[in-house]
Amino acid sequence: MKTFTAIALALLVGAGVGYGVFNYMGPKAEAPSAPAIETAQSAEPAKIEPAAAEVVHGADDPVVAKVDGKPVYRTEVLDYIKSLPPQMQQADPKELFPLALDQFISGKIVDEKAAVANLDSDPVVVKRLALAKTQIVRAVYAEQAIDKEFSADLVKKTYDDIVKGMPKVEEVHARHILVDSEAQAKDIITKLNGGAKFEDLAKEFSKDKSNATSGGDLGYFAQTDMVKEFSDAAFALKANEYTKTPVKTQFGFHVIQSLDKRQRPAPKFEDVKLQVEGQVRRDILNKLVETWTKSASIEKFDYEGKPIVAAPANDAAKEVPAATPAPTEEKKAE
Repeated sequence: MKTFTAIALALLVGAGVGYGVFNYMGPKAEAPSAPAIETAQSAEPAKIEPAAAEVVHGADDPVVAKVDGKPVYRTEVLDYIKSLPPQMQQADPKELFPLALDQFISGKIVDEKAAVANLDSDPVVVKRLALAKTQIVRAVYAEQAIDKEFSADLVKKTYDDIVKGMPKVEEVHARHILVDSEAQAKDIITKLNGGAKFEDLAKEFSKDKSNATSGGDLGYFAQTDMVKEFSDAAFALKANEYTKTPVKTQFGFHVIQSLDKRQRPAPKFEDVKLQVEGQVRRDILNKLVETWTKSASIEKFDYEGKPIVAAPANDAAKEVPAATPAPTEEKKAE
């Protein structure tokens, strides 16, 4: 998780605003406020009030760093974390805090250097600010257009449609005991025949330590989730039955007990609501862009600037450059 967070933060800093309508992937989020290094702070960091600001923030908002004597408050770093992508915001803020603080401090340092350089009128800055403004305006317009079509009912309907389209998958709830030899597996089966408890034998003998302490419980799984020999044996059992002969796989010899069978349930709406909302917003955006594109007058040209001839309507996906006239006999002679 920490490695993933660090990479995400680094990418965020490197990417800058990069927030365009075609990168809109999920529930609406505020567009970044700066085109280059995101610091979630004032555009003029050098003007932060000194010592007196510490009193204004109070005891519940401690100073968490100082950069060239200027304080960084906890709320500033927490605000920065809120600017991260939604999937990052779901992480524990305390876990993200050390990495976010380092990133925030780096931004402060660069901001101070940039303020001294006075690059407000630099052509590159002006150009990038214009690009950032274009991307932000584009994103806000798209968000507002999406919001007009978006509704909780549409999200629920999309979820219901997804559930209806899910294939039926049979699952078995089973547990197993894995040992190295067929003789040992047979001995365990003999113990089961004599009334020993499966989970007790799993804890004592199974070499699959990932589930031995839970009595060999593997939870629910589909037939394709396990190697064929194991799945065939598990799915052939009735509830509470165990294999009467050892099951050999590439991992060793198994004794398997079936506990239950069911059709795989659909995920609960609340568990996937955010993902479905993101899907709905993407679908709305795709339809809007398709409608806008159809109503626009568009001409296309190839790399050399030659007009591209549109294919017939039934093959619109294929477009070819306009044909270049074949050379005449006189030209060939030349």
